[in-house]
Formats: sequence, C-alpha cells, structure tokens
Amino acid sequence: MPSTMPAERVMTYCLAGLVGLGGWIASPAIRGEGSPGPEVFAVRALYAPAHFGNSYEVMGINEMRRLLAEARAWGFNRYGDWFDMEDCSDPFAQKKLYQLAHAMWDRKRANYQAAQSLGFACDLIITPNHVYVDQCREDLAAVQGGRIFGQLICPSNPEARRIILSNYENLFRDLASDGVRLSAVVTAPYDFGGCGCDRCKPWILTFAQLSREIHALAERYHPGVELHMIGWWWEPEEHRLFAAWADEHIPGCVRRMYLHIPYGNTVTADVPLPQGCQKSAFVHIGYADQAQPRDVYGHFGPVIAPNRLEQTVRDLKAEGCTGVMAYSEGVFDDVNKALLAGLGSGEYASADEVLKAYARRYFGADDAVAAAWADWLKPWGLPFQRDAESAGRTIPPAERPADDAWRLEQWQRKCELFLLHAQIMAGDDWTPTRLSLVDRFWDAQERLQREVWGLGQLRHIFARKYTPLPWYASWAAHQAQQAASAAAEQ
Repeated sequence: MPSTMPAERVMTYCLAGLVGLGGWIASPAIRGEGSPGPEVFAVRALYAPAHFGNSYEVMGINEMRRLLAEARAWGFNRYGDWFDMEDCSDPFAQKKLYQLAHAMWDRKRANYQAAQSLGFACDLIITPNHVYVDQCREDLAAVQGGRIFGQLICPSNPEARRIILSNYENLFRDLASDGVRLSAVVTAPYDFGGCGCDRCKPWILTFAQLSREIHALAERYHPGVELHMIGWWWEPEEHRLFAAWADEHIPGCVRRMYLHIPYGNTVTADVPLPQGCQKSAFVHIGYADQAQPRDVYGHFGPVIAPNRLEQTVRDLKAEGCTGVMAYSEGVFDDVNKALLAGLGSGEYASADEVLKAYARRYFGADDAVAAAWADWLKPWGLPFQRDAESAGRTIPPAERPADDAWRLEQWQRKCELFLLHAQIMAGDDWTPTRLSLVDRFWDAQERLQREVWGLGQLRHIFARKYTPLPWYASWAAHQAQQAASAAAEQ
C-alpha cells in the first residue's frame, strides 16, 4: 500500500459501537456542516499502542475493528502499533506454549489486517533495542539512566545486535505472511530505548545506524516501505547530529519526522531535518487543554482538548507540517480522536463543528441538542475550573444505540469523579469523612475502568502510583503510616 495514500472523501461504512459485540451497523462517514475545506494534513496517523492494560490491549478483534472504522470515518488514514515487549518472552522461540507474547502479537496482526481492509496505510512503530524479557541477559545489558530505561540490550555488543535484528525480521516476516503490507517503519530512540555506554555514544547516531539496518530488513518483506522517525524526547543537538548523519549516509531515506510537542505547547521546535524529510508532528491526545494541573490518561475519566487541538492544527499548518500522528492510549480520548482527525482532514473548520457532529453521530442529537452538547463538552478542556455538580445536573439529553452507551456513561462518571475530587481537596487532615470520600473516589474510578471501559490489570502510566491527583501522595503516606501502626500493635 503506498504511503502517500490520500484521505478519500467517499462513503465509508463503519461499524457502530465499541463495548460489546452487538450487531454490525452500517454508518456513513462523518461530514461537516458545509462543503469540506482543503485537506490540512496529507498524513493523519493514529498511533494506538496495545500495552499497559489499556483499551487496545484488552479489546476483542471485533471491538478493535469497530474502533478503527470510526477512526477512519473521522479522517485518520494511517494506523500504527508498537509491539511493547515488556513482560513478554520471545513468541518465536517458544512453540509449545501460548503465552502473553503470543496472544499480544496475534491480536496486533489481526488489528493490522482489519486496518488494512478499512483503507489505512499500516505503520509499525519500534524502539530498536527494546527486547523480550528472556533476552535481557546481564552480559548484553544496556547502560541505563535518565531517558534510558526498559528491557534494553546494548546494540554495540555483536550478539545483542544479532538478537535485535532477528526480533524485527521475525515481525516483518510474520506480517507479510498475513498479507499485511507495511507502509512505514517508524523508529523512536527513547521511552523504552537507548544505551549510555561509551561504545553507543552519542546514542542518537547508534540508534540511527540500527534503524537503518532494521529498515533494510523490512524492505525484504515489504518492498517500498518507508523509514520514518518519532522525535519524542529528542534534544536539539540530537536533531542536528541525526540530520547531518542521515544526509551523509542515507540521503533521502528518512521520509518523515514526527516532531515532539511538549505538554502545553501547540508547536514543534525549530530543528534541522534530513534532506527530503517531511515535517510532521507527534500530537498527544491523551490529556485536556492545560498542562498543569493535568487531566491525563483517563485517571479523571475521559479527556477533551478542543482549544488546544484546534490551535495545534492551526499552528502546525502555519509552520509547514504535512502530517500528524495522534498518540492515543485508549478510548478515554475518543472525543480528541474526532477533533484531531476532523480538523486535520479539513472536514471541519472548528472544534465546535466537530463536537456537534460527534453528538449527532453518537447521541442521536438534532441540531439544537448537538449545539448544547458542544457547549457542555468544551469547558471540560479546563476540568479543574469546572463546576462538576452543575455539570452533572445539566448533561444534555442523548438517544443512542446500546453499543454507544459508554460514550455517555464515561462523561457521567467524570462528573462524579470531579465532584468527589473537589470535596477531598476541601479538607486538610485525613479525617474519617475525608478518607470515606477517597474510598468513594476509588470506587467510582474502578467502576469507570471496569464497567464502562472494560479494562483489566492496569500498568505503567495507568497505575495509581502515577496518578496526577494532588492529594494522592499525602493519602498514600497516611495509609502506609496506618498500616505500620497496625503491624506494630500485632
């Protein structure tokens, strides 16, 4: 499938719903209120890594297909996943058992097949020296620290390098045997990548050479596959070194760079790119409008960033970006998916238009009720300034298929979470009343995660220890003190 695939404005039949395997309902692609404007970004990629216990890890094949169909209808035209090898043994080495890695990889293969059948270009995102847990030998280990962490081995060790290359050749071969044709291999040096040993310094150039070798392997099984990069956590000097190296050693090979946008910003840094490399942006859609205090990764329920994403699209277009990659960690960012794809495709001119279309599509709203929904949703971009009690009383009416109930229920639960949060924040000491409010908060959060989103064992960024709740550290310390006192009395 050519990586230059345009965003087609044709009738696309989508599968309504997400949670539950109900009937497949034909639903037309979403259209703006007037004639669509010109395409803003030619590339509109959805990066949906299935890991950490998030929605994409736990969803069934049919659920994921429905989600992808909706994403395609809103305007995304590329799909990418990352085989996060954390806690996974090498599935290609173990033939007798069916373990976590086998199940994860089989699901990803099915998701790629579904995405390709829906018209997506397919990208495999990789962090090159991140390996399976049974390959993490002490004599192969990478030097870690700072930005460098994870199940990592040192690519300057010849044996470790052979393991890395073999891992990716297995993935490329397997996808090709399933009929999946990758459009791009998208590599990232950090966030489960890197090595700080002397032989690997500067890491960005070791990463560059390793990415080149992996891309060459991909070309054996996916002719014409492109090499793209994700600029997540890169330093300006690393961009300079990388661009100079690429121009000398692989001129014209790096076709696209998705540049990092820091929290709270709407533009990328002005950094050098290799010759012929298209400037694009890595857009975090997992948090609300403001960077601090931060409503992120579903800890407070669904998120919406109408002002930030509208401004981001405007600013990225002005600085010459030709593509965006939405970084998504689950269904809690469902509205933000619609916002970025709808605005980035040119189908909608404003966040208001997208939100009204969202309400018509999922809540059965007429024009008046759709406008009310847009007015109700937008203030959640600044959730810590929202009157949760009033918001809960004024949720607009909604008529929807049963399979779409989760889209309404998640906002009802958000009102509950923020109301409890405000009541907890009103106190200072850990009185029985305040502790009871915390118990109710955890119960409401658990019911949202289990009953509405269908999540299981959450890990990493979703773990309670990483919550953005400002009272959490004090509460956790109090709980630990109470536990210690109880143990001392035994």
